[in-house]
Amino acid sequence: MKISTVFLDRDGVLNEDKPPYLIRVEDVVIHRDVPAALRQLTEAGIRVVVVSNQGGVGRGLHSYENAERIFRAVVEGAESGGGKILDWYFCPHAPEAGCGCRKPETGMIEQAVRKHGIDLKGAVLVGDGFGDACLAQRLQMPFFLVRQGWGERTRISCDDAGVPFRQVENLQDAVNRILKMNKENQI
Repeated sequence: MKISTVFLDRDGVLNEDKPPYLIRVEDVVIHRDVPAALRQLTEAGIRVVVVSNQGGVGRGLHSYENAERIFRAVVEGAESGGGKILDWYFCPHAPEAGCGCRKPETGMIEQAVRKHGIDLKGAVLVGDGFGDACLAQRLQMPFFLVRQGWGERTRISCDDAGVPFRQVENLQDAVNRILKMNKENQI
């Protein structure tokens, strides 16, 4: 089956991660490869959905409205090369809240599936965190682990836990592999 939807983590994949939390719009820095990579996905007819944990809201470090402003700035920067993000979701809950939307739970992806009619058999996830890897494994989606952000730490965790991944340098590398996979799956 061809890949028709790419789920992306935000911090570490689209933009530089600012540990412990990105809480100021002026600190948003989009990775250089992202606008062109996103444009390639759009031109190939592949839908892009961003799913991101934003526990800083639940921990009281900033407001839900501020988190939305930051997300809009990331999306605008990512789309600056002509690509399009179909939709984006974030979990505002603190890690200890135990909600069903915080990765590795499946709530954000389930919401996107319902809203956009996404078939997960044609989906992949690109991320830098162990929660991303575990989410992909739960939903039986291929997982592309970027080296940037938390990627190196996550690689070790995945290896230790036996969670499958495909190592890539960045989003552009993942997109190159996704487009190659689609080309090889053409009849």
